[in-house]
Amino acid sequence: MPMTLTVEQRRALAMIADGGLNGCTEGILRVHGFSIALLSRLVRDDLITITAERVRVGDQSIEVAKFRLTEAGRAALAT
Repeated sequence: MPMTLTVEQRRALAMIADGGLNGCTEGILRVHGFSIALLSRLVRDDLITITAERVRVGDQSIEVAKFRLTEAGRAALAT
């Protein structure tokens, strides 16, 4: 049975999908109004994954949370 997504879940998945293979950082998603609770639900439902990655900002290296779509997330977005 296909998963029914809320408007906000669909919007979050679409934004993450727009990031392609690079996904989207937590900071970008939060700026666009997505809550940690919503993102956690998408992770729990296996629609997205989260990984910690180090990125260079200027002369510093920082750790960011990066979200990417799973196959299930792509399928849910396609329906």
